[in-house]
Amino acid sequence: MSLYVEELGELVEVQEGKTRVLVPNLEKYKVEKKIEPAHAPVFYNPAMEVNRSISVLAIETYRRMFDLKTLTICEPLAGTGVRGLRYVNEINSVSKVILNDIDDRAYKLIRLNVEHLSVSDKVDVYKEDASALLLTIRSKYIIDVVDIDPFGSPIPFIHAALRAVRHLGLLCVTATDVGVLVGRYPHKCIRRYGAKPIRAVPFSKEIGLRILIGTIARIALEFDYGVKPLLAYYEGHYYRAFLLVGKDTADARECVENLGFLIYNPEDGSRTFVRTYPVAPGSGAYGPMWIGKLIDPEFARELSRVLEEYDYLKSNRKVSELVQLFREEAYLSNVVYMTSSEVCRGLGSEISASTIVSLLRELGHDACRTHFDKRAFRTTLSLSEVRKIVSLYRS
Repeated sequence: MSLYVEELGELVEVQEGKTRVLVPNLEKYKVEKKIEPAHAPVFYNPAMEVNRSISVLAIETYRRMFDLKTLTICEPLAGTGVRGLRYVNEINSVSKVILNDIDDRAYKLIRLNVEHLSVSDKVDVYKEDASALLLTIRSKYIIDVVDIDPFGSPIPFIHAALRAVRHLGLLCVTATDVGVLVGRYPHKCIRRYGAKPIRAVPFSKEIGLRILIGTIARIALEFDYGVKPLLAYYEGHYYRAFLLVGKDTADARECVENLGFLIYNPEDGSRTFVRTYPVAPGSGAYGPMWIGKLIDPEFARELSRVLEEYDYLKSNRKVSELVQLFREEAYLSNVVYMTSSEVCRGLGSEISASTIVSLLRELGHDACRTHFDKRAFRTTLSLSEVRKIVSLYRS
């Protein structure tokens, strides 16, 4: 199906999950034969479908774990509306989705898609500044879930999002400025996130995610709130986090206990988290950042069970692989991963991370793979200890 609409140009119908929506025909927006979604009248990135599919599963998992009979979800940066409309169609017991975009063309396309799917009874559409909307809708709705999915950094919207979501509500956040968070632009990371990143080490991607969560946690503490990651991960070109927001002072105190710094010694590759927030422990320190678990084990188990009921998502190999790895690494997600190349450097040819994990487990040590990198794994042992074990294994 295709449709031409003044101001929006040619629209085509696409299917994500169980939901069919109208989006700009991206074939019309190519630069040197490469599709550039940002050139379309309304931004739509098909590469983020996995992000949206995981989000469907994660919000349904949250609903079940907290035994919620209904859900009200707000997406203040909605674009085409595809994410929020998938929530309406694919998550049980959604009573209301609030979609907003200040851009006039996006607003018109969202309304068109609401009509296209005949869901006007469940979707309210606004055309306002995202933060202003979040601060005003609290008087009209009780918001269970706020989903911040911007282009670049989510930080400008976090204050308002935390105020909008209810106690024990869910804050979903995407960050696509990965280059900043992994230390490629360290001064920008310091300005934007108030943290010192670490660059060009095998585990930079994990530290970037921890800086993102740590910044959100510090903003939450301004209100005496606390946040707790139920699931936080890296995929392709973005970070995604699902954070439980607690508005009691006990939640804030627990949150502080999970803030700290990374100490890294490039000489021996050792990496250690220290709980010295808010004071940095000296040279070789990076942060502040979140040093607790990135994935809640109970949430990861329930997420896996939910996937079993979503056949059309289970058949997506990338989604299934990610959910399996989330469950596997959850219980060790408070230790920084290491890579097989680090372990095997100078010991001969590299052996796989899976082989190293199997070896460590056979010897009775905790170890698991991680979703961050196919060559990476987590273990409670130090890098030097793992190198000794692998050296003996190979001799």
